[in-house]
Amino acid sequence: MARLKFYEVDESYISLLANVDNKVPRVDYSDEGRRRKFLCGIVLEVNDHAYFAPVSSFNKQQRSNFVIEDTKGNPVGSLRFSYMIPVPLDAIRLKDLDREDSKYRNLLDIELRYINRNVGAILTKARYVYNSVVHKKDPSMITNCCDFKALEAVCTEWAAKRTR
Repeated sequence: MARLKFYEVDESYISLLANVDNKVPRVDYSDEGRRRKFLCGIVLEVNDHAYFAPVSSFNKQQRSNFVIEDTKGNPVGSLRFSYMIPVPLDAIRLKDLDREDSKYRNLLDIELRYINRNVGAILTKARYVYNSVVHKKDPSMITNCCDFKALEAVCTEWAAKRTR
């Protein structure tokens, strides 16, 4: 199984998705006087689409996330599958960890190592969340997760426009 890496997503693509689904993670908080939100995550395949699953500092176990632990087993963050979004490959870029300060780079390195030790469980959880929403198996998941099918349509449209 291929090693997972951290990626960032093109902000204009995220804005396009946010126009379709208000559960898409925001990156622009400028109207609130704050800086741009850091958004990075992993990319994995779900239902024949590349999906970006964001990393969050939220570290409580829920059915729609995967808790990431440090080397001592303490929770340090999570992958939030409720907010995963389909991404065309031209809308993502590899996260340059060397541009981060050493403390944050160390945290990202710990998270990435833990993620790569648990790829199978991560893929299983991502597919479980996706199927629970798309096949309308779980009303709570439907309420709290992105509309994956609507976002896939936007992703397909974005990719088609870029190839013209």
